[in-house]
Amino acid sequence: MSLRGLLFYVICAMLWLTTSLQAHPNWKEAYCVGVIDGEYILDCSVKFDVPPYYAGKLPQEASIKELDDLMFAPDRLEAAAAKARDHFQREARVYADGVQVPMELVSFPMPEEVRAQSTKQGEDERYPVLMDARFRAKIPSDTAIVELVFPKEIGSVLTNLRRGMDSRVLMSVPAGEKGIFKIREVHFTISGFLLDGFGHVIPEGWDHCLFMVAMVLSAATVSEAFKRSLIFTLGHAITLALVVTAALPPVTGWIEPIIAATIAIGGYLAYRQKPAKTAFLLVPLVFGLIHGLGFAAAAADKLQDLSRADLGKLLVGFNLGVEGAQACIILVTGGLIFGFSKIRQDTTQLRRALGLLIAVSGTAIMLARIWSLVKSA
Repeated sequence: MSLRGLLFYVICAMLWLTTSLQAHPNWKEAYCVGVIDGEYILDCSVKFDVPPYYAGKLPQEASIKELDDLMFAPDRLEAAAAKARDHFQREARVYADGVQVPMELVSFPMPEEVRAQSTKQGEDERYPVLMDARFRAKIPSDTAIVELVFPKEIGSVLTNLRRGMDSRVLMSVPAGEKGIFKIREVHFTISGFLLDGFGHVIPEGWDHCLFMVAMVLSAATVSEAFKRSLIFTLGHAITLALVVTAALPPVTGWIEPIIAATIAIGGYLAYRQKPAKTAFLLVPLVFGLIHGLGFAAAAADKLQDLSRADLGKLLVGFNLGVEGAQACIILVTGGLIFGFSKIRQDTTQLRRALGLLIAVSGTAIMLARIWSLVKSA
């Protein structure tokens, strides 16, 4: 073969490889139609790009080569489909007024259906393969807010939720996040906000728990830890109130890496084990101001429906709930340290080791969140 002929084949191979590694250009956003009937049965049908989901990839990230390997390798599609169905059943969730309700997966694309649909579309348009999964849930008749979570591998889901002829909400639910759908007038209560505040820390706020553990580790006594917790709560109550009253602009995703940075700093202060009363009272206040912005972002779905009459309920209930969760963390952490002190009187090395671990974890979380923001920009 001549050099010119060899060069021709090399160029052709490179072009084929480049094309095969590209994500298929015609991927489409998933779409969901949800209907709540007169018996308050929520029936949702989700149309999504199935092969990337089988492969565990976002539609825009799956390459043609990956999808071809999945579709045409013997028995691989069938094995992936079985895992994908279980994953969908586990990751798709329905909440009624903040409480998760049982969800039944009624139908899910079968591998032979996916293969047949792709073949029917033809060689040039074999992707995407858009097919429906359907799930159903029974919600209480007095439900005001329905929350839907789709598997994050589906990507964002444009969702149209209807309750008979009374209400209709259309929104795009970001990958892996909750879609908040108001289907009737919302009546806010202090107890409801209290539960929201507690739940934002336990079990949802594992990063907040890390920060609180760091504060306990750097405190000389449990009473000092409670004092810092109260100052911290004062700080986040201030910024939460400023956001709710529009004195500060709405919070965006940039606050999350900063919150992670406070975890890293809190762990470092626990590692140093050099208490300075003034500094250690000022630090919780400053960090509380920062975390309050995160709370405001978490409660953004409720803020849009909040009247001035409900503002006091939010500030009292939510902050009391957060403080209650923090008190639980302080008591558990303090109890564990006290138990360890009965074995070894000096707990300094334990505190330093745990503080260092939290500092490293906080730094890793911060970098991961920065990378996520950069990637999505």
